[in-house]
Amino acid sequence: MKIIVKTLKGIRFEIEVKPNDSVAEVKKNIETVMGASEHPSAQQILIHKGEKLRDETTMEANKVFEKSVIAIIITKGCEEEMEKQNPPLFQTIRHNNAGFVPVLNKESFERDNELAQPEEDLLQLQVTAVDDEAINRLEAMGFERRVVLEVFLARNKNEQLAANFLLDHIH
Repeated sequence: MKIIVKTLKGIRFEIEVKPNDSVAEVKKNIETVMGASEHPSAQQILIHKGEKLRDETTMEANKVFEKSVIAIIITKGCEEEMEKQNPPLFQTIRHNNAGFVPVLNKESFERDNELAQPEEDLLQLQVTAVDDEAINRLEAMGFERRVVLEVFLARNKNEQLAANFLLDHIH
């Protein structure tokens, strides 16, 4: 059966898979079709209907059928990108990885409490059309718009970093 693979940048391509193919096998298939330098299987995250697909599961178990659309995220380069954009933050995270997520969660909780304040205290943000498209793509992965906006802006409008954070930390 043929399925459609869609990147975060909106590029679509078809690949041939079998219902009993594992997600790991499909990742290898994508690597073969698109090239190991751009789509290495070890750095792929596949998403179907807002769910991150586990390598050991099959297409059939994940309800992936003919013409289903699978989103792909490549995790390559995220650390390097963050290091370029904000070196002090990158070093802090690298040296205190275990303490980083609780800090984010605490800040998120504090911001949620701030959002409960009257509307006149809220900050209004304007986003470009390109940013809005990125936000919509992240939201289409199955996350709430409010969460997507918060993560997208916290990651300096880097769609790849936002997608990785959402997949790794938001359930």
